[in-house]
Amino acid sequence: MFLLAPGIGAKTPAAKSASTTVKTAAQAAEGEMTYASISKTNPFEIVPAAGMELLEGVDAEDNAGMIADMISYAKKFIGTRYVRGGKSPKGFDCSGFTSYVFKQFGYSLSASSAAQYNQGDKIERDEVMTGDLLFFTGRNSRSGRVGHVGIAIDNNPETGEITFIHAAISGGIRIDRISAPYYAARFIGAKRVF
Repeated sequence: MFLLAPGIGAKTPAAKSASTTVKTAAQAAEGEMTYASISKTNPFEIVPAAGMELLEGVDAEDNAGMIADMISYAKKFIGTRYVRGGKSPKGFDCSGFTSYVFKQFGYSLSASSAAQYNQGDKIERDEVMTGDLLFFTGRNSRSGRVGHVGIAIDNNPETGEITFIHAAISGGIRIDRISAPYYAARFIGAKRVF
């Protein structure tokens, strides 16, 4: 690793015109350079070699893999009993379940479903993807206030059917469909926290 004093490595007008001989990644692919092309007038100016652009999609792939792992992890708790205020595998409430699962993958969610609704970016129903949070009113469907949260498993683009995993008072951790009458009447919105 090289440390530079202030001003060292800065381009001067003369160096700027001389550095036009630096090969781009595409040009380097045609030549004999394999790792990086370096300017002779500015040896600290590194230009990515051919093929480096393939790394651009790695974050998206890693994120998709992490989300798939998260859903697999969440499914391990299917059948775990519902416990009001529960935040551990001994028993979960809805927000305790979402925050516990997300925490295992490095994401911190607030303690209540209403507070979780203030996190992340709002997305439209047709934009819902695996790992997004889905919010519903509580038992009173007319209240308009967030009272329940789940994690999206799938959004079928042909049917618009969204399945999600959540902690339900009846049945504990389970998978349901957003089109089920109970949830369809209570759906408020979705958020993406990734």
